[in-house]
Amino acid sequence: MTRRQFLQTLAALSLATPAFAAQASAVRVSGPAVAETLPLLAMGRLGPLPGIARTVVFTPWNSPDQLRAMIATDDVDAALMTTASACTLANKGVPATVVALTSSPVWLVSTDAALARLSGLDGREVLLPFGPGEMPDLLLRALTGQAGLAFVPRHAGNALEAVNLLLLGQGHCALLSEPAASLAVSRANARSRPGAPVLGKRLDLRDAWREVFPDHPQLAQGALAVVGPLARDAAACKTLQAAYVRAAGWMAAHPREATTLVGKDFPALASQAVDGVLPGQDIRLVMGPQGARDARFFLGLLHGMSPASIGGRLPGSAFFEVGA
Repeated sequence: MTRRQFLQTLAALSLATPAFAAQASAVRVSGPAVAETLPLLAMGRLGPLPGIARTVVFTPWNSPDQLRAMIATDDVDAALMTTASACTLANKGVPATVVALTSSPVWLVSTDAALARLSGLDGREVLLPFGPGEMPDLLLRALTGQAGLAFVPRHAGNALEAVNLLLLGQGHCALLSEPAASLAVSRANARSRPGAPVLGKRLDLRDAWREVFPDHPQLAQGALAVVGPLARDAAACKTLQAAYVRAAGWMAAHPREATTLVGKDFPALASQAVDGVLPGQDIRLVMGPQGARDARFFLGLLHGMSPASIGGRLPGSAFFEVGA
């Protein structure tokens, strides 16, 4: 489903349905193949959600278009997405409340050690998962623009396609989240020849972000957003927030048990475990007023580059409910 089709579907749907708790027997959650999704999987194993007495049912999403389709057809109640995607939903009339923010590792993966510094990116071609205007593209444009640098984007259909292009020698640098970054490095090392350039994770954009934007040091680009009728239920939103934070804590205390959760929905992700632990499993939650300010700053940068990237305007005061 394209962005235009998504908006057309939204126009035809009425999301002002009766209260969620009176109709549903489960909270339907979704996320992509990244470590931040693991708490959603864990929530389904930790019993019914307190307060609303609903179980959690998880469905993976594999592309932004798939996620948009699930939301448009009212097949999901909460999903892991970018802050920009959540803001776009709210601006297009979908009830959306962000209940947790995450700062995820985003790596420049390359054989070139010069890319351990952001300045090494200037004038270089970069493989970017997904298309123009999606988060990888927007994030790198926001960062390099402020730093006075320019890069040449080359878009791939998804992270796995970008990894494969790297491994085939059809690209020298890619912007990848975990576990795609570790997947690229491990596969390259397995097939590398003696003396060949070594593919490595050169720069975590979170480190570059802190240097370029010291007043807003946390790159709060990930969001757990409650959508649809449930987003209007403040108590349910608080319950989901507490459940996600609790599940993230459980995952940190039980990393090997958490790894076993991903085998069914994300076998490629599970295969990247090292000694039973997945890369990127040390999830960085960004909560409280400072987290909301950092996220608003990020959305402001995106709005300055392309208002359409966040749905046309900055979110209202009730959009972020990420704790006091």
